[in-house]
Amino acid sequence: MNIIEYARSLSDICGVADFMQNREELVEVYGEDICKYPYAIAIGHKMLEEIIETIPLTYNDDELAKKYLDEYYDSHKRVSAISQKIVKFIRNAGFDAIELDVSGTAPELNLKVPFSNKASANLAGIGWLGKNNLLTTEEFGPRLSWSTILTNAPLSEYAGKSMESLCGDCTICVNACPGKAIVDLPDPKESYSPQKCGEFIMGRKEEGRPLACGMCLYICPYGNRKTRTLLK
Repeated sequence: MNIIEYARSLSDICGVADFMQNREELVEVYGEDICKYPYAIAIGHKMLEEIIETIPLTYNDDELAKKYLDEYYDSHKRVSAISQKIVKFIRNAGFDAIELDVSGTAPELNLKVPFSNKASANLAGIGWLGKNNLLTTEEFGPRLSWSTILTNAPLSEYAGKSMESLCGDCTICVNACPGKAIVDLPDPKESYSPQKCGEFIMGRKEEGRPLACGMCLYICPYGNRKTRTLLK
């Protein structure tokens, strides 16, 4: 079993990005260390469907909101554990590897800012940034947690190309966002407002409720069977 076969056996979705193809922009944002190794393996791990499907109920049910928040962080731990196994496999094969977990950092790297694992998944061609600024895949929508493995293993044959958005004219997440933090623009840097999103969530905290929302994650038709028919 080779490295990518092993990664696929553990993850729900994965892909390879050739960082040398985008070295200039990556170094500008994150610094030289982000390109310490030429390849990045993006690892995607599904959050539990039975928890995600309760998100519309979490606005009035604090117990369900707490369960969703716990799953949000638990999925981070699970994808990190998967990545650590893959890193060990790569090192045992005689190559170097570094895990960037959901925090986007690693002790071995000195980065200007934490790395966005959404970037490696997009550059690997397995997903795009939606209007909600979440990494979205055709298979699972945005219902995934991500990590990145940097390596010098020879993976050029597996490297993908940056994926364009498939959101198109869809405005389902725009209309569903309770904080009005998403607008209908193609560039997620313009369509999504982290300030409005944060204000809505902090408003829940001021009400004594759990810091949870997730409506855009729940309702995206690429992950939601109920809304998927609206894409057609």
